[in-house]
Amino acid sequence: MLLLHGFGGTGRSDWRNQISAFSRSFRVVVPDLRGHGRTDHPETITGPEFFELATTDVVALLSALKLGPVHVCGFSMGASIASWIYFTDPSLVKSLILVSGAARINRGIAPGLFDLWESLAYPDGVDPGWASVLARLHGEDRWRMLLRNYGAAVIARVEADEEIAYSRGGEISCPTLVIQGSRDSLSPPLLSEEFHARIPGSELVLVESDHWVQGYQPKQFNTTVLEFLGRHFQGHLAARNGREGTQ
Repeated sequence: MLLLHGFGGTGRSDWRNQISAFSRSFRVVVPDLRGHGRTDHPETITGPEFFELATTDVVALLSALKLGPVHVCGFSMGASIASWIYFTDPSLVKSLILVSGAARINRGIAPGLFDLWESLAYPDGVDPGWASVLARLHGEDRWRMLLRNYGAAVIARVEADEEIAYSRGGEISCPTLVIQGSRDSLSPPLLSEEFHARIPGSELVLVESDHWVQGYQPKQFNTTVLEFLGRHFQGHLAARNGREGTQ
């Protein structure tokens, strides 16, 4: 299982409530995405092509580790990259779990996101508590550049083309679960509802939560994901758990 974090987080910070729980049934791979955490410096986040480059990074990682197909679970920014991994090479993806994602974004349907992204041009004005977390995760010398570069990159990307996976959702044929916080103050549920509507046979689960669903409601989130995978891959999970029981 591949876990892809959201903007401003790292693999371990965004998925700290899932790594242990999911590791009981899966080999869990939790990378830091381009420009975040322990990766290369945030100057590698440049322009609207950042998302395509981040996707290429993850595809290369899966190839280098000789993994695939894998269950791909992405949160927010990571949900977009998860869907693009599928479009790049469907053979790498066994299932998709898209958390707080979007099929398309524009100022009309997600003004809160644009407000956030534009504020990143002035990193010293962000909430002091968040600034402290960013410094700890990404380094005191790097977090401001991360914010400025990402804000500029994502605005350029969605204003040039609001399309994320809206027109291509019909290409996705693997089991897909869409999870969204019903009280998300950044991404209105419409964004995930459109994702669900575009992907044939996908499942949509709304959780009483803000944006970081897996952090605010970890037990419900973990149960939802494992039950979804159990329904679609029951034989695999049973075999894996059986092997672990004999060790």
